[in-house]
Amino acid sequence: MSDILLDIQNLKTSFYSQKGEIPSVNGVSFTIKKGETVALVGESGSGKSVTSLSIMRLLESPGRVKSGGILFEGKDLLGIPESEMLKIRGNDISMIFQEPLSSLNPVFTVGNQVNESILAHQNISKKEAKARTIMQLGKVGIPNPEKVFNMYPHSLSGGMRQRVMIAMALSCNPKLLIADEPTTALDVTIQAQILKLMKALIKEYDTSILMITHDIGVVAEIADRVLVMYAGKLVEEGDVYSIFKNPKHPYTKGLLNSTPNINLVTDKLESIKGTVPPPNQLPSGCAFHPRCEFATEECKTHEPPMFHIDENYLVKCWLHKEIEKGVK
Repeated sequence: MSDILLDIQNLKTSFYSQKGEIPSVNGVSFTIKKGETVALVGESGSGKSVTSLSIMRLLESPGRVKSGGILFEGKDLLGIPESEMLKIRGNDISMIFQEPLSSLNPVFTVGNQVNESILAHQNISKKEAKARTIMQLGKVGIPNPEKVFNMYPHSLSGGMRQRVMIAMALSCNPKLLIADEPTTALDVTIQAQILKLMKALIKEYDTSILMITHDIGVVAEIADRVLVMYAGKLVEEGDVYSIFKNPKHPYTKGLLNSTPNINLVTDKLESIKGTVPPPNQLPSGCAFHPRCEFATEECKTHEPPMFHIDENYLVKCWLHKEIEKGVK
């Protein structure tokens, strides 16, 4: 029996307007194993959130999945009716969004909203659902969960609202949890508490996680494997230790060098010059070459393939050997 829970195969997602097609995710492929935590990292505009919404089939018009496969336990989610997807979404696959205040309904109590998710997928009574909701609120570290059950989202702090979102996402014991920038709007102390909480719950429920973030520190804290995304494509993939110790793509190196490191004494952090190009204005060759200090003529004219360094490590760069050796 396969240990692959999610298998993304050459996923292409575009947005359509009067001016034509604008590709956002362009040929992304990766897998997530059962019980594994995978981080999808990159700057804003790289296509990370669109990838997650494509998996959940929550893309709003004018966006749509153009082609590819999204296999969950061997079943292609793109080929099933919405009625069947409703049974999977929130039950087998749950999602935590980056801004809980906009994700929670302001006119319903916290308990009502967590209850609704449980009752939609579990064959239990309202009384049992309430008991489970209060238990889940307690598990995510919310003090006095019986009182919070009857409170409204606006009366809770940002950290508490995010805990409610985690409780809701885990209320049906999902097999896969997609967390889209779950700590972005929180201060560093609350971030640390949320990450510690998620690690404990992952272990308890044996849930796989796709963690979407631009924060490399979060990746080091929670991930087993890292996917680096740039301009709608994956450019590097490997285990978290290898990525941090010896990245082979200049974009990954730039992300790491722009992150504070308590072990390094430096006057200032490095930054990656320029910005992610608009998806309808990608340069020729390697999409990163206008921002890359190592770019050659080949980089500017020919897009590199995905090189397989070994069975579990991939990198999309013509210069990966030189960069690995520290020549570049």
